Amino acid sequence: MSLRARLLVVLLILGIIAVPILPRAHAATGTYFDNVVVVAMENQNYVDVMGSGTGSSNAPFIASMLAMGATVPLYHGYGAAGRTVNGCSAGCYTALISGNDQGVFNGYGCCINAPTLIDSMTAAGLTWNAFCQNGCPRGNDHFPFTGFAGTANSPNIMGSSCCSGQPDPEFVAPMNSASPPNFIWLTPTDGNNMHDNSIQSGDSYLHDLLVGPTGSPGSPAAGSVLASNLFSPGHRTMLLVWWDEYDPAPIMFYRPGLVKQALISASDVYDEYSVLHLMENNWGLPTLTANDAAASPIAEIFGSSTPPRLATSFTVSPPTPLANAPVSFTATTTGGATPYTISWNFGDGSTGTGASILHTFLSAQSFTVTETATDSSSPSQTATSSKTVTVTAPPPLSTSFTFLPSNPLVNTLVTLTATTTAGTAPYAINWNFGDGTTGTGTSIQHVYSSAQSFSLTETATDSSSPSQNAVSSQTITISAPPPPSTSFTFLPATPVVNSPVTFIATTSGETSPYSVTWNFGDGASGTGSSVTHTFTSAQSFTVRATATDSSTPTQTATSSQSVTVVATLPLSATLQVSSSSPEVGQPVTFSASATGGTSPYTYAIAFGDGATGTGSTTTHAYSTPGSYTARVTVTDSASPKASITASKTVNVQALVPLALAVPGNQTVIAGTWVNFTITAASVNIGDAVSFSATGLPAGSSLNQATGLFSWKPSVSQTGSYTIVFTATDSSHPSAPTSKSTGIQVNQAAPGGSNGGNGSPAGGSNGSCTLCGLFPKVSTNMGLFVVGGLLGLISTLAVLTIKARTILERTKRRMNRLNY
Repeated sequence: MSLRARLLVVLLILGIIAVPILPRAHAATGTYFDNVVVVAMENQNYVDVMGSGTGSSNAPFIASMLAMGATVPLYHGYGAAGRTVNGCSAGCYTALISGNDQGVFNGYGCCINAPTLIDSMTAAGLTWNAFCQNGCPRGNDHFPFTGFAGTANSPNIMGSSCCSGQPDPEFVAPMNSASPPNFIWLTPTDGNNMHDNSIQSGDSYLHDLLVGPTGSPGSPAAGSVLASNLFSPGHRTMLLVWWDEYDPAPIMFYRPGLVKQALISASDVYDEYSVLHLMENNWGLPTLTANDAAASPIAEIFGSSTPPRLATSFTVSPPTPLANAPVSFTATTTGGATPYTISWNFGDGSTGTGASILHTFLSAQSFTVTETATDSSSPSQTATSSKTVTVTAPPPLSTSFTFLPSNPLVNTLVTLTATTTAGTAPYAINWNFGDGTTGTGTSIQHVYSSAQSFSLTETATDSSSPSQNAVSSQTITISAPPPPSTSFTFLPATPVVNSPVTFIATTSGETSPYSVTWNFGDGASGTGSSVTHTFTSAQSFTVRATATDSSTPTQTATSSQSVTVVATLPLSATLQVSSSSPEVGQPVTFSASATGGTSPYTYAIAFGDGATGTGSTTTHAYSTPGSYTARVTVTDSASPKASITASKTVNVQALVPLALAVPGNQTVIAGTWVNFTITAASVNIGDAVSFSATGLPAGSSLNQATGLFSWKPSVSQTGSYTIVFTATDSSHPSAPTSKSTGIQVNQAAPGGSNGGNGSPAGGSNGSCTLCGLFPKVSTNMGLFVVGGLLGLISTLAVLTIKARTILERTKRRMNRLNY
């Protein structure tokens, strides 16, 4: 018999012997639970999410779940008891389902060829579904089922379009099916799982997912996870909320009746391998690696537990309540099993429910208030707390009022405001104004029609039973308004014959509205608070305004002024400049104007620097910086003539030298190009810049507009050169600036440069060691060919060595098979 045939016979015998010792499939019923729902969360420290095990203010919903579930404050996300989990996030997930972190890191691809919990479950006839929210944006890192060869292409993976809302109908659907999967997994997105969002936001996400937006653990809303058939009575289903990648990391097991309530484990040996071992133990599955085989399976969380003793107390606010005023009662309950039911007996025949409640006592006496708390354990616990609440009568009602203005006048509004204290609010306020009229309201307005004193009374009534009254009275004196007074203004201040003049009267005092009449002193009159009048002669007139009020009897007030009317306006002049801060040499336009007098006008301008000009508009440029006072003298054509002067200050600024930039000293080889550009910036008016130079070597060039300097010195031009560059702007006068640059021209080394390619852009072919070997190939091409040949020889040598190694290995294998 050949060696190959003998090997086949041996393998067949081993297979027959091994069949009886393979693990047998178990029924779906588990030791602790039949179904498990896992929600995978991310990257948080235990204490920030769960405090010491009873909850944190950061996550109130999780805290309410912990009261009815179990947790492990020392759960090690990176391995416990000498075991390690590396490469998280990805490594934490692979460790949880395969017993090994598989050496992966975030971003790993498919596929890992290793057995997983899912493979063991499938072999045992158990079913599963894995959901990944919104198409699984983190891929294998947070969803290991797509990273293993045994599950990557399974139809049980729901990740392409699943689970976009809260609650998630796709995720909950299998929980309501006739044959729900034994293992259901959900990976939320990083925007929900506390990876990129806050603990508070992640807690809200879990609330809406597990119990619905309007639900609670004790009363989950329809469509939520805990409202599904899988969590209804008769189903042995456990909820596991697991966080990866922290030490210690949060973890919570939940299901009243299966999982001990309010259990806080003191164990320090649990990790991802412990969770895996728990699943394997529950369904009698074989362990996958030495890690899960050695890990404790967290069995202590199962069974019944007696909740701690229920205790309750309450507070009263205010501590000394008043009759007919609301009192706040707030209960504080601990122990037992949440949620609690709170009921109240207020001792006055009335009752109520709720942890916080308001009650109003109607009489002043002592009442025994009893609060009873009932928890949700089975059987339920009850705790009672009682207090004596002494209700006192409210202090006597007190009221007062103010009125504005403090010195009211006849026929003007008076505002009255009441201030009431003590008694029982709200209050009813009534007014008697003392003039036969009344009113109601905390704040009210009233008008008195006669000047005298009135007795004003305000009465406040509270809401107590029986009600209390308080009265406040004051004497209010109404005064007659002051007598009217009037005055007026007119424009223009110097009226001109046959030009309109506007008169405006201002009247106050006594009783408005007012009527105003005018006497213009030239035989004309008018009416109205604002009138226009034209005088026809140049002289002085006495203008009189008479104001009459609306009182009975009426009162009048008079105002008089002398108005001088002129034939023409007096001569006046103004001077304007186009720039009050010009630069030296900058043209400035002076514009003069005149009014009044007799036109036409003549203009004479002195610029303040000794120069003069004529005409209403002229231009001048200052040659020296400084402050100058320019004056214009305007003369009219009257007989005799009139003249007037106006002035303007001009501050002339000095020119700023150009900012010229030239390169540092240059060193070049004869026969090669040297190129550089000089630049200059001008802040003066007229900023066009041109360039020039002295000491330019023969054959060099300078672009006067761009500043580009170019030179290729010949072999006969070795030596040192100093070039002085000058930049000149277009200001008047200009402000040139000069700087120098040195150029050192050296002789080319023997056998060196061939003088370049003759381009102004410069360049050199350099030296070529092997040019003699390749006389017809350029230097660069020659180097390329040599390098290519050396690379080819090296590659052939490596391939030869590898081929010989493979041949030797093959020979050794053949020899072993032959023997």
